[in-house]
Amino acid sequence: MRKFVLTVGLAAGLLVIVGCSSSGGSPSASSSAAASSSGGLTGKTWQLTATTTKVPAHQGVVTDSQNYTIEFKSDGTFNAKADCNNVSGTYTVVGPALTITPGPTTLVQCPPESLSDVYIATLGNAASWAVADSQLTITTKDEATLTYK
Repeated sequence: MRKFVLTVGLAAGLLVIVGCSSSGGSPSASSSAAASSSGGLTGKTWQLTATTTKVPAHQGVVTDSQNYTIEFKSDGTFNAKADCNNVSGTYTVVGPALTITPGPTTLVQCPPESLSDVYIATLGNAASWAVADSQLTITTKDEATLTYK
C-alpha cells in the first residue's frame, strides 16, 4: 500500500512536469562546469530514500532505495538505476543550480508499481542540489524533492 501511495503521489505531482525538458550544454561545457563546482556530489552512489511534491502535496519514503540510485561522475556524466532500467546522461552544476540531461535508457518493462519512468522524468527536471548531513537533496523546477543517502 505504501508503494501505491508513493507511486500515485509522485506520479500525480510529476504529471505537471513530464512535458518539460532541459537542454544541456556541450559535453565539454558540462564536464568543466561539473568538475569545477560539484564538490560533495561526486564520488558516491546515492540511493533515493524519500520524495516530496507540492501539487499535490505528498511526502513518501522509498523502501526499495537500492532500485533508485544516481552516481555523478567528475567528468559531467551520470549513471542512474531506475528500478529495472538504467539511464546515463550528462549534468551541469553552477553553484547550487543543477541541470540533469538524461540520455540513453534501457527499456525493460518494469512491474506496474515501478517509479522508473517518473523517476527519470523527475531527474530531467532538476533545478538545484544541496548536500547536508550526508544527504543529497535534488529540488526540481516545480519544487518537488528527491532525497538520497
